[in-house]
Amino acid sequence: MIDAGTVIDGRYEVLSRIGTGGMADVYLARDQLLGRQVAVKLLHHRFAEDQEFVERFRREASSAASLSHPNVVAIFDRGEWDGTYYIAMEYLPGLSVKTVVREQSPLDPVAAIDIVAQILQAARFAHGRGVIHRDLKPHNVILDAEGRAKVTDFGIARAGASDMTLTGSIMGTAQYLSPEQAQGQAVSAASDLYAVGIVLYELLTGAVPFDGETAVTIALKQVSATPPPPSALNAAVPPELDAVVLRALAKDPAERFADAGEFLAALEYVRHLLAGGARHGVGAGNGPVPATALLMAPVSEPVREADGAAVARRRRWWWWAAGALLLALAAAAALLLLLPSKHEVTVPNVTGQSQAVASSRLAAVGLTAVPSPTASTVTPAGVVFGETPPHGSLVDRGSRVTLLVSSGPGSAALPSVKGLTGAQAMARLTKAGFKPSTESQASATVPAGKAISTEPSAHTEAQLGSPVTVFVSSGPAAVRVPEVTGQSEAEAKASLRAVGLEPGTVTKQEAASAEAGTVLSQSPPAGGSLARGQSVNLVVGQAPKELEVPRVVGKSEAQAAGELGLAGFKPKSATRTVSKPEEVGIVLAQSPAGGGKAKRGATVTITIGALGQQTTPSTTTTTPPPTTTPSTTTTPASAPPAGP
Repeated sequence: MIDAGTVIDGRYEVLSRIGTGGMADVYLARDQLLGRQVAVKLLHHRFAEDQEFVERFRREASSAASLSHPNVVAIFDRGEWDGTYYIAMEYLPGLSVKTVVREQSPLDPVAAIDIVAQILQAARFAHGRGVIHRDLKPHNVILDAEGRAKVTDFGIARAGASDMTLTGSIMGTAQYLSPEQAQGQAVSAASDLYAVGIVLYELLTGAVPFDGETAVTIALKQVSATPPPPSALNAAVPPELDAVVLRALAKDPAERFADAGEFLAALEYVRHLLAGGARHGVGAGNGPVPATALLMAPVSEPVREADGAAVARRRRWWWWAAGALLLALAAAAALLLLLPSKHEVTVPNVTGQSQAVASSRLAAVGLTAVPSPTASTVTPAGVVFGETPPHGSLVDRGSRVTLLVSSGPGSAALPSVKGLTGAQAMARLTKAGFKPSTESQASATVPAGKAISTEPSAHTEAQLGSPVTVFVSSGPAAVRVPEVTGQSEAEAKASLRAVGLEPGTVTKQEAASAEAGTVLSQSPPAGGSLARGQSVNLVVGQAPKELEVPRVVGKSEAQAAGELGLAGFKPKSATRTVSKPEEVGIVLAQSPAGGGKAKRGATVTITIGALGQQTTPSTTTTTPPPTTTPSTTTTPASAPPAGP
């Protein structure tokens, strides 16, 4: 047993266990991908270890998954998980027919026929596609609130069905086992019909025809014992229904109904009788009327008073003769009643034949066919599904035989169910004469649990009794969350909207400059599922408020400006006159200094070395003053001071 909350195969979240059997446990689970409830059948590990069984299980599950019918439980998925195998199928809240038997049996014959007719419709559909159930029993049939029956486990109950060693798990199966299965012979569609016959028997009587302390004992009775007719346990069962049940339980498969369709036709005929159709016995309408008077012989000879004694003797003789004559007449009448008349014929069996063929066969034996068109949801139009008097009856030649000829189910306009709950939609369509089933469909506009539409669509003229699919909203479709980390904020929002999700809260978080403006993380993460329209929250990187100023002293003006720009600053150049050629075009200083902090976008001034303007020395030519002719006066360079 696995716990609630366990997720099978990454998809099916277990809610509770709803059943167990000899082959598997069944869990109610939520399909996380599609948002609907499903039933997951998980094989016991001992079966998973048998490779031959596993291969057969896979093959049969694939065949069963192809069956789409209103009376067959749909299979959605299969797979391997935790060392064993599972099947995900349609979940049907309701009662099993076995529960109905335990709590309500014996059922009214009409109610029992209605349930079994649906089982036979499922069997007819499956048999027509080569799928045999092999383990039909009331435990495998679910009745929903509207009384619709659905058969589960078609084709996947093959293993272990005749394993008499697993007494605890097979006991229920042995009670519905056909004689050929009990003997290990080939299983056919007729084996399923035998099991359906036992289900009908159990619904009518509240008991199975064969029971015992062990599976082997029960199986032996299936092979050799004669079942008592259902009417022996329930007086409400008419002889016609007894005959149907006992034919379904014939030991020889060839003596049972030819197929599920013939079984259905026989039940429909009996249902017609029970619903008010005339019931006829042997020679009905033409039988003899019982005698109610005695033969009297008048005495015509005159009586003489004198011969009193003789008269008395003669009177006694007349009475003796009259009595003998009456006895002879009574014996002759009884003999005539017991022997068939040359004018009587046996009504042939024309059920299942077309009206024309049936009429011809009746005419061939001197009977007159009287067709009675009758609506039928299971018999094709124009085909006879019953006759009155019933076949095998002795009737006078020239008698009329009423043929119940299917006129088809008729037709009507489908009512609209949009906006109703799934249960309300099913009830309305059933009341209108159709056979509805539901299918989940995602919808962003219709609330979960409400009907969206039908197939065929509302107001379309359709055959009564035909299947109608009601699409019930499961709410907005589940959407797989995409991966948006690493994208820009704008790109991430566009990616989410493209799949039907909405961007949620955007939180800014400081990051390296290379991650600024990109999505650093998302919630929920990529790969999960959300309903369409739900939100995904984003964390987007942003540059820090203060950045470290790059050190650019000693670098060229172009290199320094590039580094500062990449770091988020605005470079501004200034020049300083230098005398050394190697300092020309080189950053001599910066402000703010490298290694410090500054706000993003702040201006960083870089001082670039530049040569000052060169001063070329001028050649000064000194022009001597004009030459003057020296005076003739000669001033001695020095003269001695005047003496006294």
